[in-house]
Amino acid sequence: MTRRPTRLGEALRTVLARLPVAAELADYAVWQHWDAVVGPTLAKHARPRRVRRGVLVIEVDSTEWMHELHYLKHDLRDRLNARLGRPALRELFLVLAGDA
Repeated sequence: MTRRPTRLGEALRTVLARLPVAAELADYAVWQHWDAVVGPTLAKHARPRRVRRGVLVIEVDSTEWMHELHYLKHDLRDRLNARLGRPALRELFLVLAGDA
C-alpha cells in the first residue's frame, strides 16, 4: 500500500487540533484579521495585545482613540467573531499603550 506524503502544514493542523488548548490557539487568528476588520485608520492607533479566556486586550495609543474604541467595542467583537467563524471573543478590554 502506497501512501502519499503528508504536507507539514496538514500534519501540524491535525496535531494542534488534538491539543486541549486548540481553541485558545485558534483565537490568535485575531492578529491575522485585525487590519481588515478595523480598517487602516484605527489599525494605526490600536493593536491586539493578548487573548485570554475570551477577552481580547487591545492596546490603544491615546485616550482619544480609547474613547472612540469604547463605543465600537461590541461591533468590533462581533465582526472579529464573524471572521473567526465562532464566538471566540466575549469581551474587548482597552488599555493605554505603555500600561499593558
